[in-house]
Amino acid sequence: MATVFNRSFEFIRIGQTTHDDEGTPIPGTVETRIVRGTVQPINGKDTIPDSIASRNTGSVKVYSSERLDFRAVDGSGRGFVRCGGFMYELMDELPYLNMGDISHWKYIACLVPPHMEPAELFVTDDDPGF
Repeated sequence: MATVFNRSFEFIRIGQTTHDDEGTPIPGTVETRIVRGTVQPINGKDTIPDSIASRNTGSVKVYSSERLDFRAVDGSGRGFVRCGGFMYELMDELPYLNMGDISHWKYIACLVPPHMEPAELFVTDDDPGF
């Protein structure tokens, strides 16, 4: 499959938090991988289908050479893109027709301030989580 992207970014997917029999939260699994694509500034046309991004100055559009499975069928799970020292949360996948032999997907994402980055990203094997 051909792609027009010669750059890459880190894609992070966090599964839904569950609870054990005693009600203690169990963080969702964290999966990371490098994806070919690009993160670009957003313009007014891009925000029309997504009201979340319409007034957010930290919104960007993300083009990817592969589909980013950031949400499960039931709507659970979260997806993030890390690029250029910033983290963005994927908010919506926009319908985008593939151009002939060049396949790509387009997303709207919003900037995540450092103090609001998901706690699941900071848990290590040495950290018992309590």
